[in-house]
Amino acid sequence: MESAIEWRRADTAAAAPAGPCTSAGDVLAALLDSVEGGELHIRPLRALLESGRFARFNEVGLALRRAFRDPAQRDYFIARMKPHLQLVIGVLPSGIQRHGMLPPEPSAPAPDALRLEQVSDAELRQWLVDDGSLIYGEFQRYELANYFDAIVPHLRPGGEMIDLGSGLGKVVMSAALALPFERCTGVELLGYRHAMALERRARLLSLSQQLLAALPGQALQPEAPLALPVGGAATLRHLLELDARIELREQNMFEADVSRASLVFIYSTCFAPLMDALAAKLARELPEGCLVSCTTFALSHPAFRLLQHFPANTLAWTGVFLYQRVAVPEGAALPPPAALYAPDPDEWEVRARAECAAYDAA
Repeated sequence: MESAIEWRRADTAAAAPAGPCTSAGDVLAALLDSVEGGELHIRPLRALLESGRFARFNEVGLALRRAFRDPAQRDYFIARMKPHLQLVIGVLPSGIQRHGMLPPEPSAPAPDALRLEQVSDAELRQWLVDDGSLIYGEFQRYELANYFDAIVPHLRPGGEMIDLGSGLGKVVMSAALALPFERCTGVELLGYRHAMALERRARLLSLSQQLLAALPGQALQPEAPLALPVGGAATLRHLLELDARIELREQNMFEADVSRASLVFIYSTCFAPLMDALAAKLARELPEGCLVSCTTFALSHPAFRLLQHFPANTLAWTGVFLYQRVAVPEGAALPPPAALYAPDPDEWEVRARAECAAYDAA
């Protein structure tokens, strides 16, 4: 389905009003502007990699990186990687590259250092999944504004928006400001990201109180009309009750309660190995009529009807899919699990060996 929306680009995002806020609309614009940033942030590597889930991340990752860097082990490295290419974003895993999260080590590793030959396929697969989960991405402001423009015709006032994998909370807080949801909830597994999101939420609420307190008394009537930036109307309660409308949880997305959701947002670009399981969970638990959007990878399940597909470099840098939860006829066959991203192994090997040669030449 083609869209007639004229998409914003990086240089067309709206700016916050200059000077002091004199209306509730000015306050709303300033709050939206304050949610910006976060794509680049400091990760607490030691605390993260020593946590329970990632306790073996360094050990397995260093074994993989040593095999990548050693010309004598290249053939073995490539052979071990080939069965798992659908789990890698790009050619080589982010963690083993120079910009990756693995720590430096001496040129001569310790005699008892783990070797890739000692790493099982199951361990390697889990390491690649974890490596992908440590990559952080989010919509830029103009992309998020495009996204809101695209979904608002399908929304009804009220309901709950849930962001699965909410990171630093940008989408959750922006949606609470720009859209007429009763509640916006973020679910994030990594503790450091959840903690940063809570800090950003606290700053947003503090700024909201400060800006609203500076408005003249007649502008603070709870039922005073408030125009939302992507169309639709609300009242000043939309801002006065912001604290109650934004919830952030540190939780595994597969354990999150989505039974009351009216929109589920998933920035799923790094979730390729999880998409079938996510589709099954959402099909089991979402109410009929609920909207679901995801990035890069489609949902393959009869419980979801595609409303719109926005190809890469239209709404955002990557493709965006918008679905609606529908009833599934009794006895309908479910599609088999699919490899959502599976490059040709021979083509991948050519590119991987080129990356290895570039590393050797550097």
